[in-house]
Amino acid sequence: MKYQEIAKDMASKINNGFYTDRLPSEADLMEKYATSRNTIRNALDALYNQGIIKRVQGSGCFVNRPLHGRKNVINMANKVGFKALGADFSLKSRVLKLEVIPAGEEISRYLGCSEEDLVYRVQRLRFNEDEVFSLEDAYYLKSIVPYLFKEACEQSIFKFIEEAYGIDIRSGDEYISVHELTQAEAQVSESNVGQAVMSIEEVNYLKNDIAFNYSRTYYFRKGFTAYFHIGNYLR
Repeated sequence: MKYQEIAKDMASKINNGFYTDRLPSEADLMEKYATSRNTIRNALDALYNQGIIKRVQGSGCFVNRPLHGRKNVINMANKVGFKALGADFSLKSRVLKLEVIPAGEEISRYLGCSEEDLVYRVQRLRFNEDEVFSLEDAYYLKSIVPYLFKEACEQSIFKFIEEAYGIDIRSGDEYISVHELTQAEAQVSESNVGQAVMSIEEVNYLKNDIAFNYSRTYYFRKGFTAYFHIGNYLR
């Protein structure tokens, strides 16, 4: 098995509560996955770099427990937690806009394409019966994502494009800020004009570091926590 597959399997087991404290030893993991020590170490490195596990010298690897528990916590390195939130709060997606437009000046700058290049614009609202969770405005390069349709946009778009087009999404840049809602944003989210919300802007890249997606998402849910693992590797 590739180390990425092992890391994904272990991350899934951690998220589902199969592993809650100390992980099996490297030797046990080598036997379980029938692979080499180097592959296991690469998988553990991937989990560590995403803040999913921590290393204790002389004791092994342990599940990294969120400061405030797992509820309402999203690991922004891998988006673990979004699926759980969707299940816990019965989140639904309403597609507000689905159109093909020229990238224009702003989006072409984020995606490194020409202003005339076509992009899919998808605006959608995530909500349940009680409250609005988020408002997302996303853009996908049509040269890389040739076709999107409403049903796919009501589910996980990344899952659809990975499966349909074999796209390998490897990395992304994220920027968090406080945003005040415009009149149009307040209207579609049934919120107040000028209301302060958490904003996350994101650019996602393929494995060759080509940008293919830009999005900005406003989060409304109270108590929502975005978690980032930070390592000062330049020291």
